[in-house]
Amino acid sequence: MVQNSDFYDLIDRIVCLDIGARGVAGLFEPARALVDEPMSLSAARHLSELSAGDTVFIITGSLTRAGVSPDIAENDGPIGSAVLARSLSRGFNAIPVIVVDASIKDRVARIVEFAGLNVVSHEQAKVATSLPRFTGVAVMENGAIDDQEAQDAAERLLEVYAPKTVIACERAGLSADGTYRNALGQDYSAGREKLDYIVKGAQNAGIPTIGIGDGGNEIGMGAVKNAVAEHIPHGDVLCAKMATDVLIPAGVSNWGCYAVAAALAILQHNPSLAHTPEAERRLLDFSPSAGLVDGMSGMLDATADGMQPDVHASVVELLSQTVRRALA
Repeated sequence: MVQNSDFYDLIDRIVCLDIGARGVAGLFEPARALVDEPMSLSAARHLSELSAGDTVFIITGSLTRAGVSPDIAENDGPIGSAVLARSLSRGFNAIPVIVVDASIKDRVARIVEFAGLNVVSHEQAKVATSLPRFTGVAVMENGAIDDQEAQDAAERLLEVYAPKTVIACERAGLSADGTYRNALGQDYSAGREKLDYIVKGAQNAGIPTIGIGDGGNEIGMGAVKNAVAEHIPHGDVLCAKMATDVLIPAGVSNWGCYAVAAALAILQHNPSLAHTPEAERRLLDFSPSAGLVDGMSGMLDATADGMQPDVHASVVELLSQTVRRALA
């Protein structure tokens, strides 16, 4: 007989399909060993006690061609973050705070709005979540590039917002040598804000942290650094040193966010919290007009990580079917 936990385990396995042949499948078991239950369920548990007006940080944004311009960012990360932010707003009347580099804040805000949320100030979000008539809202924030300024910004953000959980999706983390590395092991630190300090500050304050990544260089991957070195090309060089309480490896980082949304849908008995294939296609189609590129091709195309919309929509359909079966 299928047990409820089996559905969450299936969610984890669906999003860790290594269609891009990047080696991420080798991170599944080490990441699963960090928690005593499926990874998506563990992440969802941290979010399931949210109340109206509670804040959650979602740190994202990969400056995929920073050597060309710090304004160029990929759609993997922002799309998933926008979908998860929608679920948190719709399901809990919470305030998702999307934290990205200042250079791409406007671009990511556009995808968040297209996902259905009104991007407002913190004060406006607090008003919105206190009223009986629901308004879906999100807040955009950024940190700083300079090391001391980044630490100060992280301290300020944590103090002002007091987030209940901090999530990092497709957000490069500092490697062991103090640089940020891309999938080729190259140093791409230029113009990049040090948002790692937000996660570090959250951990020091006892705030749960969740990492989502697909290449080994993302915040959270420090928890499985040996597996990254073994399975990911250039993994011994590019691995982010920072660990998180929960780590969700995924074939595409967006999918990791969809896994958490699907797990929340099951846990809350609310299928509307799950992503849909139709919404996935719309978001991918919109992402070029938001100025977000496919990180693999560097083109403003309606693809992500070099994969066509059919691939992403199919993964989302598998998650949707799992949610439906679990709630049947």
